[in-house]
Amino acid sequence: MKHTIMGVPEGEDFATFEKDLPVSVAELKPIMGWATDDDCVYDYRLTPEQISAIEQLCSLELPKNLELFLTCSA
Repeated sequence: MKHTIMGVPEGEDFATFEKDLPVSVAELKPIMGWATDDDCVYDYRLTPEQISAIEQLCSLELPKNLELFLTCSA
């Protein structure tokens, strides 16, 4: 399963930022509040708390000026 952060400028439809995350579903479950592994198949708009937790988990800094989404694909 591939997890990607997509960043979209506010009010726009297309991502200007994309970053693959080197994490597993198990690592993201507590951050995202997923009940089952199948919950990860959707796209999620990230909250500030989720962004901070992902930054800490992956030791990276994500853009602050974009709406961030987590997308998952097989």
